[in-house]
Amino acid sequence: MLANQGNFPAIVKLNVGGQHFTTSLQTLARDPTSMLAAMFSGRHEVQTTEDGSFFIDRDGTYFRFILNYLRDGELILPEGATFLAELEAEARFYQVQGILNELRTIKASNVFEESVILRNEEHRRVLKDCLPLAGEWRLLFRASRDGFAASIFHSKCDHKGPTITVVKSGGSIFGGFTENPWKSQGGYIPCKKAFLFTPSQPVSSGTGQNASYSSDETVCNEM
Repeated sequence: MLANQGNFPAIVKLNVGGQHFTTSLQTLARDPTSMLAAMFSGRHEVQTTEDGSFFIDRDGTYFRFILNYLRDGELILPEGATFLAELEAEARFYQVQGILNELRTIKASNVFEESVILRNEEHRRVLKDCLPLAGEWRLLFRASRDGFAASIFHSKCDHKGPTITVVKSGGSIFGGFTENPWKSQGGYIPCKKAFLFTPSQPVSSGTGQNASYSSDETVCNEM
């Protein structure tokens, strides 16, 4: 059954992929550029179920975060939330730009979140504070996942801009930062901002030469 959207009740029942939610029409229209505002604007028809709920053919697992953001204007997530990518996909579907902006900020603050080597939050914070560049970082290469061949490393890491390489050898963790992109050609490239580090104390390299190919993880800065 389809409903004429000019006749929505003040309190709206939603069925999102089988999960039921109740909210106000005012909340759904809170972000005028969102898909939900468009759905309930009266310009379109919306499918309803037998109980009168408006049906959205979408997984409802993270819909409560979308709805709560529209209610409060603030994205509140549980501590250590591991579903940021899934929530981002939902926010893109519903076209809620405010959530996308907040997720970008969260991701930028959670540098090295994908690292299986740098697990200590204090170590991550210290290294982040030493970085000369701001922006969003993403995992490019993990040797234990992608393979240890130099050719694989270069296929994933060449020409990607500034990088951080993190290495774990036995019980030791170390690595380096360079602002110059990796290249497959041999030789050395001078870097003015490069440094070497251990998790407890980043140390300036002085010469600023690139690290070796024996890295386990490389993270790239997207400017």
